Amino acid sequence: MKNTIPAVFLSFLLITSCSAPEPVVKPLHVSPEMKKILVVSFRNAAENSGDSQGVRCPLSGKIFVSGEVAPEAENLLSGHLKKILQKYDQFIFITPDQVQGIRSENGTGADERQMLAETGRKLGADAVLAGHIYRYRDRVGAKLSVESPASVAFDLHFLRVADGRVIWSNHFDETQKALTDDLFRLSSFLQRDGQWITAEQMALAGLENIMEAFQLP
Repeated sequence: MKNTIPAVFLSFLLITSCSAPEPVVKPLHVSPEMKKILVVSFRNAAENSGDSQGVRCPLSGKIFVSGEVAPEAENLLSGHLKKILQKYDQFIFITPDQVQGIRSENGTGADERQMLAETGRKLGADAVLAGHIYRYRDRVGAKLSVESPASVAFDLHFLRVADGRVIWSNHFDETQKALTDDLFRLSSFLQRDGQWITAEQMALAGLENIMEAFQLP
């Protein structure tokens, strides 16, 4: 006997597949002229915000819902970004503390865009890659049952030092949902083998996903 899928269910899948998807980020083809790119470690952009508050990105203006950011989040994402980029020789890496040190030396009240551009100039860079973390909350529970799921939100930006212009931005913002609650993420759920994943698994996969649009020569 053949397996059949009810027509009503097929109609529902068709409707959901035709719903407007989240806008696709245009790939960035990094120019060969960008011979030196400064990579600034991710920083916690929600440390001065309460839970579930709207936090505006200082570079793109996009608003994210804030939340707990686990202490290991900055090093985890920064380390994985370095791993992704380590096969290229035009990148140099710097920590937020080093950036703040340079900012203190300047003694200016420059905003973040100006500060990153100035830091890039001081270090002889052509561009800067920098990101923020707005939420990094691990699941409470196990693979097959949770009290609350993992939730992660961060962004990444590519800024040209010459004029301080942000020429590419991408972000990841997700709270895992059960399959029965979110058919839109059916393929994502199946890739996770129908299990509740950790914040680390979610964050690393999300970073690799958004970096697919960052194309180097």
